[in-house]
Amino acid sequence: MLCEASYAVIGKSLTASLSPRRISALINGWGFVLSTPFGLWLAWRFDFGAVPASMWVLLVFYALAACMWTVWLWMTGLKSVPAAQAGVFTVLLPISAAAVGVLVLGERLSTLQLLAYGVALTGVLLATLPSRAAWRVGRR
Repeated sequence: MLCEASYAVIGKSLTASLSPRRISALINGWGFVLSTPFGLWLAWRFDFGAVPASMWVLLVFYALAACMWTVWLWMTGLKSVPAAQAGVFTVLLPISAAAVGVLVLGERLSTLQLLAYGVALTGVLLATLPSRAAWRVGRR
């Protein structure tokens, strides 16, 4: 959670001086620099020809979706939403991962896991409800 909170707070501060597209490029540039040495080491003996073309297409789509589009959308949203409120939505990452596991991979959730997801979703709901002051202002 510390990493996700840092991501929201640092992203919010960056959106004051940089465009979301620039931030996305910088994040992915640093990721490339940091992971390239390990990637080259792993690629040394990897048979790239054994991977079908359809998998390469899926890999490119995943790379664009996970690394470029989502970061750009997140940073675009952070320009207008307070970091504390945006940070609440990071709880949706494990919830969506669990949903994919259940719906696509056929995994099963235990009662305790369902309870945990219910608590997490309740927290998101409570954190995003308008305050009483906002309700009073809205009535006027």
